[in-house]
Amino acid sequence: MQTLFEDLEDECPWYYFDSSYKVLLGACLFIFGVFGVLLNGWLFATFIHSHLLIFRSHILVLNLCTASLGRNLVGFPFAGSSAIAKRWLFGPSCCQLFAFLNQFFGVFQMTALFVAVLERYLLAKYFRRERFLCTRMYWSFVGLSWFNSFIFAIPPLFGYGKYSCDSTGTTCTFLWPSSTSGAKHIGFSIPYILVCGVIPVVAIFNYMGKAVRLERIFYKGEQQKEQTKLTQTLHAVSISTLAFWIPAAVLVGYQWLPLLIYGYRPHVPSALAVIAPIASEAATSIPVLCFIAGDERLRAALLGRMRRNYALLQPEQAKRYNNLL
Repeated sequence: MQTLFEDLEDECPWYYFDSSYKVLLGACLFIFGVFGVLLNGWLFATFIHSHLLIFRSHILVLNLCTASLGRNLVGFPFAGSSAIAKRWLFGPSCCQLFAFLNQFFGVFQMTALFVAVLERYLLAKYFRRERFLCTRMYWSFVGLSWFNSFIFAIPPLFGYGKYSCDSTGTTCTFLWPSSTSGAKHIGFSIPYILVCGVIPVVAIFNYMGKAVRLERIFYKGEQQKEQTKLTQTLHAVSISTLAFWIPAAVLVGYQWLPLLIYGYRPHVPSALAVIAPIASEAATSIPVLCFIAGDERLRAALLGRMRRNYALLQPEQAKRYNNLL
């Protein structure tokens, strides 16, 4: 495995980064990281105990919660403390591990969003043949999320791509290859952009439109209306999360396009270098907030955890769901 400081470029390829922004970056990462851990931990605990979350679709909601919680736990303790200290604190080996896990959970989040939106479309398309969507298929979607994340996180540890210093000089991330990089570096980056970025985003919006159209045609009953509400909430989660990832996408384009066209690494604007990781960290809180605001069953389950030392909802309060259980 390569180390962080294997060559001069790996040591830190960026020209400079104003240190006055690093404390602000670290503080924001801690704030949004702790907030995300509390929210996603709350949702995770609710799934373990609540009798209201019984739809198979909730397996994919839990899958998305797991991706967000993992991103929180990996991200802010290391990146936030290093940003406040204005340098990476944990050594080159730990930096490689951090970059691997950060990449893993980043791809995991995107894949979890995609499979959740795809399931909404399939459920609407085959709603008269619901047995087609067996429980095994849901766990296959979960396995796909983990497998795809591992496939696109492990290669940089073995020379197919590279984990190195980020634009702030405080954490380790995927280093976009220049036009002079070897074929292994560029050959990994292009499939990574396509499979983990372009294709999922296009597919998400495509299946969102198809699901909405099919649900308007077929969903009439009370249970179908509740499924429609879950679909709307998951669509809101997807759109909001992708919106929060826009600064990170702009940062990638700002770093990579000049490398491919001109062969040099430009100075990254301080504002963009700060906003991108903060927005990505804040995006992990979006799912729970959307579920509280948009899905009545999930909201009831979550608020039920807040009563009497995290007890469940009282039976009379959950009675309205009895005909749907």
